[in-house]
Amino acid sequence: MRFSRERIFSLAGPLTTELLATEGVSALKPAEEVRAEVIRAFTDEAKVEDTIDQEVRRILQSYSRPVVEGSPEWEILYQKTREEVSRRRFRF
Repeated sequence: MRFSRERIFSLAGPLTTELLATEGVSALKPAEEVRAEVIRAFTDEAKVEDTIDQEVRRILQSYSRPVVEGSPEWEILYQKTREEVSRRRFRF
């Protein structure tokens, strides 16, 4: 699932607050720096998701028989190819 920049910022605050309030968690940096790290982690993950999406679309476009985007067949091929690309990248 993709999050907009605004959504990332709105999630980072409550997530940081909850994380720092968790028993057994102690921050070595101020809450604002922890929040910035949470935002960075969300942003980095979004970039990885975008590169996977681009690779999957490139693979699907390379098929000799084009598949119409949005069709049930395309959705199935997209999911299967996405799982394969993710598995290859992250060695699941």
